Amino acid sequence: MSSDYIPRLRRELLRAGETTHVRRRRPGLARRLAPLAAATAALAAMVVVGVLASPAGQSDETAIQRAADGASLTYRVAPASAAAAEQTAKVMRARLAAMGIDDAHVSVSAGGASLTVAAPASARADVSALTQRGRVAFYDWERSVLGPGGTPAPADESVTGGPDAGRAAGLTRPEAEARAARVPGAHVVRAPDFAGDYWFVLGGEPGVSDADIARARPSSDPRTHEPIVLLEFTGPGETAFTAMTQDVARRGADRAADGASALEANQHFAIVIDDRIVSVPYIEFRMAPGGLSGAAGAQILGGLTERDARAMAAIVTTGPLPAELSSPTRP
Repeated sequence: MSSDYIPRLRRELLRAGETTHVRRRRPGLARRLAPLAAATAALAAMVVVGVLASPAGQSDETAIQRAADGASLTYRVAPASAAAAEQTAKVMRARLAAMGIDDAHVSVSAGGASLTVAAPASARADVSALTQRGRVAFYDWERSVLGPGGTPAPADESVTGGPDAGRAAGLTRPEAEARAARVPGAHVVRAPDFAGDYWFVLGGEPGVSDADIARARPSSDPRTHEPIVLLEFTGPGETAFTAMTQDVARRGADRAADGASALEANQHFAIVIDDRIVSVPYIEFRMAPGGLSGAAGAQILGGLTERDARAMAAIVTTGPLPAELSSPTRP
């Protein structure tokens, strides 16, 4: 990673959130799907994936038993109920199996207040990674990021993120939460861990949700051989992804027509897991003027280890945990 990567990444996020007025298209304009090769080439991640394990200095588990060959980790279940805890345990078992941790055991306390995972000591980091809630959402980035005004663009106007969205980046978490409190349904998200401790506020519904994803699998980029995660959509998910990326590509074309440079014209969509941005790809509208075909799926790439890719694929394929898992000792 070059020494200027993080400043460049931050500038890209800031630029992607800048206000842009875009010319509206006439209704009924024919929508073309780009060829698969063009769609693949058009997808370039500008913000890469953060590590799935818990951030340094924090822990989502309490070790209640340690031994030479393993440990038991217990988590608080919220909301605490026997039904929610049992369903959460079922998803955790599926995630552990998908990660290849076959000798793990998941149990639930009486009343469902806590959940315990017994696994080999060598799998502790994997277990921690798999306890994420795992809600996945794709947002049209420029249309969703909110500025200090806290209001998205009116539904009948093609304006990205309100009149002052360009100052949407660089927030502290309390600042972002205060801004989000003014907008019903707003979602506070953070930049990847290595990119700095700053936050964004996204408004509106995502273009694609975890319900639109059929499965995910770890793989490797055929050109760079780096680990990636391949996503396959359901039928409705294919339609939703295609429609969202068509809007992104057309907005880029409109910006170019209005005089923006090639770099500034490209528009983005964001992939978010829970409260973290994992990728903000741009669409090269010249190569994919009709957006990306949902039938070709999508991919998450950049900065992943093989273990990260396996864990992310397991989380996405099994779907979100029905309840949140957190440490009983966390304030």
